[in-house]
Amino acid sequence: MKRSYVLYTTLCAVVVGVILCYVFVFSDEEIQRQVASTFEKIDIQTRHQTASLPPVEAAQDDEDIDTTDALEQISQIDEVYYSDTIGAYLVLTEQAEFFEVSGNGTRVNSVLQLENSGKPRLDDFIGMRMVEEDLVYAVSANGTLITIEREEGRWVERPRKQIKGLVSEDRIFGLGYDRESKRLFMMNRLADTPDLELLYIEEREIEPETPADDKSSEASTDADTNTPKTEESSEDTTTENVSTNDDASSESAVSEDAPENESNEQQAEEENQEPETEWMLDSRQALSADGMSASIQQKFERFEGVGLVERQGRIYVLDSEELVLYTVNPEEETINGQMVTPRVYDSTGMFLQDNEIFAIVHPEVFDLDAFVSVD
Repeated sequence: MKRSYVLYTTLCAVVVGVILCYVFVFSDEEIQRQVASTFEKIDIQTRHQTASLPPVEAAQDDEDIDTTDALEQISQIDEVYYSDTIGAYLVLTEQAEFFEVSGNGTRVNSVLQLENSGKPRLDDFIGMRMVEEDLVYAVSANGTLITIEREEGRWVERPRKQIKGLVSEDRIFGLGYDRESKRLFMMNRLADTPDLELLYIEEREIEPETPADDKSSEASTDADTNTPKTEESSEDTTTENVSTNDDASSESAVSEDAPENESNEQQAEEENQEPETEWMLDSRQALSADGMSASIQQKFERFEGVGLVERQGRIYVLDSEELVLYTVNPEEETINGQMVTPRVYDSTGMFLQDNEIFAIVHPEVFDLDAFVSVD
């Protein structure tokens, strides 16, 4: 009797606890959203990691590269991006190689060699950003935008596009993405000036050129006006013509339908084709440095930006030569800075992982020990 009492009491307490937990915790919409987001990330990572991920490029002997112990391939790192969505590192090297590395940094999941001939030539990479789980953008110092997409377990490169609207005085660096406006943005330091800007660029459809068919319309008008009017024939003549012209009318009907079908097929193909797009400079947003201290202001005059990281509505940029971490508030259009420790000296880039900013201080090889926490 005593054991049954304890058992029933425990079960009752568990049920009441579950009900109260749901009422006071999981009934909150924000918590439900966070839980749904967590399960969505788990689902994406599971699908991503269980999919077949062979290397995109084959070796010269046409045999697949063994990516299990291929970390030694990753040398001279140019850009690193950590994706919390897929739980992996994305790496670009100075040799125009793109790697996907497992989240624990022990295995190369996929390799892509970017072509550097017959296309807009690649300069140094200055930024990389994953926009969707299967879409990555990278930008080079000469304003070339590289699109990398994941297709059937492989990362593939799409046609490159030159960002229009940049000028020769622009010294761009970094790459971010504004999800609300669906625009990419970079930072810019005008040459020989202390001015710093946020450059927003957007993708626009290219409107096809439609040449005017004045001559053809004039010709058709003339033909219509010069067509002689014919008198109506008698009923007998009409009856005779119907019997003799059956074959001719059927042939003409077929010939009229043929071009109609062809034009319909051509129109359907054009509708199925994705419209051509281009990336253009949308706006320039100057940043005010009035709130800086005098010591930071002096260092800001020699500013050489490295990286671009977004966190909680702020943008962070590092000057590893002057050892200053700058914080940009896009809404207030301001920039301020604070000193960091010398361990980030001579950094080549930054990335965000688990809401913590890391600087890349040893880019010779891919090694988690080469990533140093900035804050």
